[in-house]
Amino acid sequence: MEEALAQVVVDLSGRAATAYRVKYRGSKIGTFDVQLVEEFLRAVALNARMNLHVVVPYGTNNHHIAEAIFKAFGKALRVAVERDPHEAAVPSTKGIL
Repeated sequence: MEEALAQVVVDLSGRAATAYRVKYRGSKIGTFDVQLVEEFLRAVALNARMNLHVVVPYGTNNHHIAEAIFKAFGKALRVAVERDPHEAAVPSTKGIL
């Protein structure tokens, strides 16, 4: 992920919503269209019925930006489903899944 920073928040709320605020420096990573990153994440959020927010405040390399997004998404998803030993339930805005 080098010089790119991605911030991702996941809420397994049962309601699908996606906010995606990412600016790439071009339209491709090799032959891969960068628009497919957003389309993939929107499809995941819709089918998982999750709220997904992705923000990349800075980054200069398309590959590094996409890598940062997927790493942050994986970590956010893990936190969303992981039991907190200090809480009785899985984290959720409504307290149920």
